[in-house]
Amino acid sequence: MDLEKRLKAAGVGRFQVMALLQAARYYILHKDINKAKSYGLNRAIFYAWAKYHGPHTMAWKRAKIEELLRRGSIETKRKSKCPEGFIEVLGECVQVGPRGFYVIGDKEQTPIDYDYQVTRKLRKITDPEKVWKAALEYVKQFPQWVLEDPQKFYKLVYEPIRDKFFLEVVSGEKPKPPEHLINRLRSLDEMYKKVKSKQKTLFDFT
Repeated sequence: MDLEKRLKAAGVGRFQVMALLQAARYYILHKDINKAKSYGLNRAIFYAWAKYHGPHTMAWKRAKIEELLRRGSIETKRKSKCPEGFIEVLGECVQVGPRGFYVIGDKEQTPIDYDYQVTRKLRKITDPEKVWKAALEYVKQFPQWVLEDPQKFYKLVYEPIRDKFFLEVVSGEKPKPPEHLINRLRSLDEMYKKVKSKQKTLFDFT
């Protein structure tokens, strides 16, 4: 049986890629593995739901990468007005349960749930720890301002690799972003740093 068929038979696909990369994203920024697993599974469930039931809320998915990059890294961050019981996490309003784990559909997503939906299935194919390390290495290649923005994360981090991430890891390859994209991001990052260094602080006026 070829690898693609093995992955399909194990129930491993885009849902697991989304959960894994969202968890890696959260962990890199917040260093909490349990909440990272909860967040990763929560976002995977949300995007799976939105694909079929909420297309009007995700019109940005049709945006071209260059369109997102033109906004750059220096756009002003706007705080979302989240409903009661929700907090803003990495640019999106997410419901939080009493234990601090994330909730969707009135159900708390726990680290155990993540392991059931992701880790257990990966174990049928390969070492889940190897996959987790590969996810961290892949996501770390993107600047923080990309990881903090849900639209940029989806289009720049998740979308290019969603159909080949597991294929590459299991085959012994290291998933990498497209070289032209990384070069563009580095260029924008340098521009951002120069702009920040030239911005005056309050101390300049005292």
